[in-house]
Amino acid sequence: MKGVIKNIDELFKLIVESSYDGIYVTDGNANTIFLNQSYENITGINKKDLIGKNMKTLVKNGIFNESSSLVAIKERKKVTINQKLKSGKNILVTGTPVFDENNNIIFIEKLPENISQKTTYFESKQVYQVKNGKILVNTDYVLDSDGEKTRIISETLLNKNINGKNIFEIIDLMGDLSISSEKTFAKIENYKSKIYDINNGNLLFSTTYKNRKLEAESQVDKTFVKMTYNFDDNNFNKGTVNLYIDNNLFATVRIINSLQDGEMKMFYPNGKVMGTSTFKNGKLNGISKVFYENGKIMTKMNFKDDELEGEAILYDEDGKIITKQFYKNGEEMIKQWEEKILF
Repeated sequence: MKGVIKNIDELFKLIVESSYDGIYVTDGNANTIFLNQSYENITGINKKDLIGKNMKTLVKNGIFNESSSLVAIKERKKVTINQKLKSGKNILVTGTPVFDENNNIIFIEKLPENISQKTTYFESKQVYQVKNGKILVNTDYVLDSDGEKTRIISETLLNKNINGKNIFEIIDLMGDLSISSEKTFAKIENYKSKIYDINNGNLLFSTTYKNRKLEAESQVDKTFVKMTYNFDDNNFNKGTVNLYIDNNLFATVRIINSLQDGEMKMFYPNGKVMGTSTFKNGKLNGISKVFYENGKIMTKMNFKDDELEGEAILYDEDGKIITKQFYKNGEEMIKQWEEKILF
């Protein structure tokens, strides 16, 4: 264990320093061994004043009024407390004990949640288990934001066997309400989550991930919406996204480096093409077309870096031109010409 603590910065600095959540880690004796930059930003406490210090000493010296780590170590379960800092600032802190297969505490994590001021209530429960040598994380969040109370239930199975080093990889998942970061998928064998409206019990949103395929489903105003993301390989930075509305394919687009890149197609419910566009590095570039349901072209426009550029034509259903406009850098040229005449 000492070897792990000695190399902790090397092991997971890159993993957690990018997290927006404040992350604070102690060993099983409540000695502070790591905290990230977000923790310093949220609390205003310098890392140098905490590293190597025992939580009992920090509480005694008034840095914190109490410690979730001390409670979690004593009770051997996850706890959430309202912690008051020496500065007078109050933060919500969750202490999470993580156990190895021999039921020994490996470390305690503290997550001061940087929640919006609109959030009037937040509660979280997390259970960590070892399943066939892998970490299984069950999470239950209740969030009241600006009067809208939701519940988020998720289950995550990591795809690596647990050992003294890769145990720290689960920190990248803790405290997240979703797994939107594509870097996370490389560590996950499967994932599923559901978001409910607590007021009426309705399912608002669900997500699943398995075998390099991410699916998300939701129902909005009696319209069923589904998104699938099929990753090309284990780099998880490119693939194909399909969007369905009421079980009909509505749009499909390629993703490269997390950005739209290549041709996007949109479809009518009967399967006929509604429109085509071309993206490059997440921006519209080239010809975009929209078609009538009979297959005749409706509009033809050219884009350059998301701005209209050149000729834009509107057709009627018989293929006759209704209007023709010219653009430069997103501005209609006729208007610019009229301004020159006036002045």
